[in-house]
Amino acid sequence: MPPLARAVSSSLLLPLQLLRCPLGWYHAGLRSLYSLRTRLARSPSLPLRQTAAMSTRIRVGPLDLLKNGEMKEIPFPKEDSESKILLSKVKDQYFANSNKCTHYGAPLVKGVLSQEGRLVCPWHGACFNVCSNGDIEDAPGLNALQSFKVETDGSSVYVLADAQTVSNSREPSAPSIEIDSSASRVDVLIVGGGPGAAHTIEGLRDEGYMGSIKVVSKEPHLPIDRTKISKALISVPEKLALRGKTFYDKLKVDFVLGVEATKLDFQNSSVELADGKKVQYENLILATGAIPVKIPLDGHDLMNIFTVRGVKDAEAITAAIGSAEKDENKKNVVVVGSSFIGMEVALALADKAKVTVVGMEKAPFEKILGADIGNGIRKFHEGKGTKFILPAELSHFAPSSSDSTHVGSVHLKDGTVLPADVVIMGTGVKPATQLLKDAGLELEKNASVKTDEVLEVVQLKGKTQGRVFALGDIATFDTPKGENYVQHWNVASNHGRAIAHYIATQKREAFDKISVFWSAQGQQLRYAGTTKASSWDDIMIDGHPDQLKFVAYYFQGQNVVAAASMQRDPIVAHISELMKIDKMLTKDELKAGK
Repeated sequence: MPPLARAVSSSLLLPLQLLRCPLGWYHAGLRSLYSLRTRLARSPSLPLRQTAAMSTRIRVGPLDLLKNGEMKEIPFPKEDSESKILLSKVKDQYFANSNKCTHYGAPLVKGVLSQEGRLVCPWHGACFNVCSNGDIEDAPGLNALQSFKVETDGSSVYVLADAQTVSNSREPSAPSIEIDSSASRVDVLIVGGGPGAAHTIEGLRDEGYMGSIKVVSKEPHLPIDRTKISKALISVPEKLALRGKTFYDKLKVDFVLGVEATKLDFQNSSVELADGKKVQYENLILATGAIPVKIPLDGHDLMNIFTVRGVKDAEAITAAIGSAEKDENKKNVVVVGSSFIGMEVALALADKAKVTVVGMEKAPFEKILGADIGNGIRKFHEGKGTKFILPAELSHFAPSSSDSTHVGSVHLKDGTVLPADVVIMGTGVKPATQLLKDAGLELEKNASVKTDEVLEVVQLKGKTQGRVFALGDIATFDTPKGENYVQHWNVASNHGRAIAHYIATQKREAFDKISVFWSAQGQQLRYAGTTKASSWDDIMIDGHPDQLKFVAYYFQGQNVVAAASMQRDPIVAHISELMKIDKMLTKDELKAGK
């Protein structure tokens, strides 16, 4: 048995002496018995409460069908049915849930089931708890899993479920009382309309929170899946929307769209808006996100030089590139930056334009993933026709000879001149914290704001009547394993759920998620990292980076601080769970094959 598999089997499978999951507390305090009872009490329509008359009862196998920690898909209601239920066994008890991740539909049977009933998706790190009614533990999944009744008779296992419900996931329940979130004073005010806001909203309602919620967003649309923009340059908000207006109306949330917050008044617990209105709050959540960095070189303000952040950027890039089919008519595109945004855009444009990537590293992703993996990914891109100039330093941008308002070429410091009809800067982002600075907050060196373990802004704790939180790209946050700062969609989403849990339950539970992200680079790249991920000093690769099939372990001393993989699912999900419970193998153990 491989060493990692042994570690998983010994650390994640279920110790029988522990309390049975439905009656005990989750060991890290991520879910409480109170929360579970609250959700069950206010959700009378959940499949767990269906009567026998509404359900189909089928025998799924003998009592010893599964061992602890195992999972199996069961066709429902017949053996030839396309619909399936996921059966799992935790601490000698069977559980039945819907079988697909609520994010992008990954088969959860290929995921990782931990000793607390945490079920981790093999693709993007979404996590659910089979012992707690299929509830969400970690983003990016928005809906919980359905949970179905399981019965045993001493020799067999039976599942009771409504056939129409099996293929569905479970949305948060609507508040059972009238709530006016359009008022000028609200219980929760969120400034920013990204993933952090979306998951805060759903986390609050999922926890049974009955207060008013208002979201102020400068963007003209509801929260979207921004990760798809750089991967596919989708420019239609409706195709990216996480939820529709009807859903948010059901949850009684008021969105103020296309309006920017212009002033924060912490002492009076109010926020002024660009339309002249003022909103007062009990809880303020700052979710302003990040701003793309544009390198301030000569010519950077020429037309057709773009950054990639929102749907308008995708729309403008698509329009500038056009739709030429013949190679000789395709536009010359220079992508500045060889990390995630730049490389995703390069792949999205490979068949639409003549693409050249320019970056300061010797290999793409070198600082994060190492040169071997970076060069393996580069090889794939080159097979798609993309050219690379690495390492390189930019000198300036020059205007087109046919139109002096538009970019025409990119000049490098070594004298190289690259023709460029379009330039796309994938040169990072910076926290959008000018609003916070103007309100008197001191910022960290990276321009973020310091928060505590529940994401409350440290400088304001106990000094104002209303509480102030910050999340995502603007928050440097405390964790049990040290201070952390991560610019990724999934981290912001989990921050939102953590803040929601604290506001709804008043339980101070330290944010302790392992950071997970992903990228489309020919094959899907999976990555998980601790607070020390960026300071790795050694790497061990198992597999073949040039074939985009590997798992890589990143070390700081003896500790594994990050892991990445391609075509090795669900190994990164395994590693992230081992990191979470401090059971990951050491550098020496991995290299010795233990």
